[in-house]
Amino acid sequence: MDLLYAQCRCGEKGGVNLLHWGVPPIRWVLALLLAVFSSVNIARSVRQSLTIDEAMSFLAFSSKPLSEMFVYYDANNHVLFTLLSRVSYLTLGDAEWAIRLPSVLGGIAFLILLALVLRRLLGESWTMVAAWLAIVSNPLLLDHLAAGRGYALAMAFWMGAVWALGGGLESGGWRRWAGAGALLGLALAANLNLLYAGVAVGVTYLLFLGRAAAKAAVVMAGSTLLVATPILYPALRHATRDSFYYGAESWDQSLDQFVWMTMMPVHGEWNLDVALNGQKALLPWVLGVMALGIPLLWRRKGALFVAVPMLLTFGLAEAAHRFGAVKYPLGRTTIPLFVASLLTAAALATLPRAKYLMVAGFVLLTGSHLAASRWNHFGEWPDDAENRDLAALAKPQAGKICSTWTLVPSLNYYRLRHGLQAPELVLNERGPECVWFFATADDQQWLRENGFREVAAGARSKVTVYRNPAR
Repeated sequence: MDLLYAQCRCGEKGGVNLLHWGVPPIRWVLALLLAVFSSVNIARSVRQSLTIDEAMSFLAFSSKPLSEMFVYYDANNHVLFTLLSRVSYLTLGDAEWAIRLPSVLGGIAFLILLALVLRRLLGESWTMVAAWLAIVSNPLLLDHLAAGRGYALAMAFWMGAVWALGGGLESGGWRRWAGAGALLGLALAANLNLLYAGVAVGVTYLLFLGRAAAKAAVVMAGSTLLVATPILYPALRHATRDSFYYGAESWDQSLDQFVWMTMMPVHGEWNLDVALNGQKALLPWVLGVMALGIPLLWRRKGALFVAVPMLLTFGLAEAAHRFGAVKYPLGRTTIPLFVASLLTAAALATLPRAKYLMVAGFVLLTGSHLAASRWNHFGEWPDDAENRDLAALAKPQAGKICSTWTLVPSLNYYRLRHGLQAPELVLNERGPECVWFFATADDQQWLRENGFREVAAGARSKVTVYRNPAR
């Protein structure tokens, strides 16, 4: 409390304590922000419709018996999350929040662990709060701290490893090494996209150890494999190169999608094309300047440990593409790169001359994120925003349900959950036997031409429900 009291006396003059003027201690502010963001994610997990990727994962994996969960592999199967989601489903039921529960808990853990990492780096300061807000307010990141995918769990385990290793830069010991390796193994098991970031953190840590690096590398690698292999092997043994189909063909495409998925819901009359072009032109320069600034941290070991992984993460992604023809990160798979980049910015904020520039950047970025916030749907899957309510319209009457193909998985989930009387699965086909048809905004011409009658339309998703009067 003495530390907090001292921090709140920064504007005291003539014996006037700012605590009397309602200035809250930084720790209280951070606790309040943690509670707000966690509550928002919990509320979103309850209220928002299940999306195409979530439904595909649940119907193909989490809802299946263990004997059927690992008969084939798909990149949509984030194995550890899938297993935990199945436990949640069997225990708590098939509601959206139950399917998403492991992700929500992982998201809360990530928010807390990120705060711990930044506090160790920057102390209990407003700079730390600004850096934390700039990271967690990102709409793309927030979506995946609530959606039923493996990203939140993977990010939490990764940040846990950063926290564990950052406390033992001079030595560490086998317990720290084994524990960090286990956390990185769990991160991989939750989402393979954390491979680059996980390796980058481990390699950076080894650079600080000197003679102990070889021993630490063996312990960490062994622990990672010991934890990850039993979880991943049953699924990955069926994987082929074609299983890893999601990704970008160039860094330009990767950057374009990241900016678009972060900025696409901007409200008002802001010219989105101009905003996108401006950010796309600016971001490479910002990243380049930050990379050039990293050598200035060479006497600040804690800051250097947090900053260097950004370079290695980008470098590993580039090497994998050049020598292994692995696609670049795209959309949601750029989230670890974003967090690693912002951690580098936070590390540079430990430099007195760079501090105010970085804080200004954090504030601008937070404002940009909040202007593009989306609290009632997931940005990557806007068409699924209202499927829960729209699907219920088909409950009173039995009949075949058809739809645009992107809506099929989510509607299939709601067909089963609502107990719809449709005798068949939702199908991506058109024909007179369709009683109901759910169509996205660009897939309605055939329905109008064939006399289907509009029943309802989603205000946000623009999905329209049609009924066949002849049926």
